[in-house]
Amino acid sequence: MLDAFFQSLRLRYRADHDRRRFLLIKAWGAGFWSDMNHVLGCLLLAEITGRVPVTHWGRNSCYCDGTTSDAFRLYFEAVSPFGIGDLEACRDHTLFPPKWSATSLRRENNAKWQGAGSRLSGSLYLDRPETVAVSDFYIHVPDLIPSIPRTHEWYGKHYSQVYRLLAAKYLTLRSHVVAEIDDFHRNEMSGTPIIAVHVRGTDKFIEAEDTGQGMPSLQSYYDVIDGEAPGWRVFLLTDQEQYVEAFCARYGPRMIFTDAHRSSTTIPVHLARANDRMKLGIEIVKDTYLALRCQKFVGLGISNPSCIVSVFKDWGDRGCFLLGPSLLDINFGRRIGRG
Repeated sequence: MLDAFFQSLRLRYRADHDRRRFLLIKAWGAGFWSDMNHVLGCLLLAEITGRVPVTHWGRNSCYCDGTTSDAFRLYFEAVSPFGIGDLEACRDHTLFPPKWSATSLRRENNAKWQGAGSRLSGSLYLDRPETVAVSDFYIHVPDLIPSIPRTHEWYGKHYSQVYRLLAAKYLTLRSHVVAEIDDFHRNEMSGTPIIAVHVRGTDKFIEAEDTGQGMPSLQSYYDVIDGEAPGWRVFLLTDQEQYVEAFCARYGPRMIFTDAHRSSTTIPVHLARANDRMKLGIEIVKDTYLALRCQKFVGLGISNPSCIVSVFKDWGDRGCFLLGPSLLDINFGRRIGRG
């Protein structure tokens, strides 16, 4: 039904296809919500510049299914009626940056880090006349907020509001993902108030040291849970097996967690190539959207999943707690959000 709807839109737009401008959003290639943060930055860029967004997560996505199809659509519906094939089919397009051509749009890691057209920030796309712009390097939503024109309905809004508006307009979960979320919530999370807790482990310790932030102790999470949600059930999102054991030892039958892949080492789950990539993606999406159904949340400020949970819902007063500074409050410039 939805495919037929998009096909009708594609036919309707075909007549003026050559007059439209596009933004091709390629995979950033990091953790799931780091990649999604890049998508959201590009979607805001498309809003600002009047371009039609087109996603294509290729083989460099950590969450692809091994084919050449758009891995973004394994989890979300298409953000527009167009796909990468539409951009490849029109040879009259002009492209920015010039490292791209109609025949190279599927190439992965094409001068992403070094060389002409590498490491481009969102501001460099604002006034480009080319019909197709391609983004393969992380674009940060908060960095683009000052560029929202006064004529746009989102002008003057805080980045947290813009995140929610972007999600409402563009992000529609696939039905099979929604079914998993609904089933788990109905069977495991109904009836009592729950505080969601996101504790990041594995390689985040290294990143925290690199940025000089440091990692909060488990006691910091316990203090928030015990002070803000005494007696509540606890929904734990974590990539570290040892944290599940620690929380279960402290909170016992109050604990809730999904049967997700976790690591017992410093190697992050999304870099363990033996894992089912699509299943990993569904697991992080499922955990994230289940956290959004909880009454309170505490997470790690320098982690993308925690930051996404903090802004995808208006938590009100004392509903959301981030330990340490939020990466959404950092003007990235040359700094990169990795996961």
